[in-house]
Amino acid sequence: MIQQIPADANTVIDQLSQQIGTLNKQVAILSSQLAAAMKLIPKDVLDSLDKEDTNAED
Repeated sequence: MIQQIPADANTVIDQLSQQIGTLNKQVAILSSQLAAAMKLIPKDVLDSLDKEDTNAED
């Protein structure tokens, strides 16, 4: 995914803006997928993970 960087600053800014837009869309999709996946995990399993995290700090 290495791209040639043009010398014109406006072109660079446009390309970076497009990449940021793409990344923002990907983050939104992944966040939505994570939220949906978290809803499928039973509450008692999530609660037990929280307890393990607390014990690990001791």
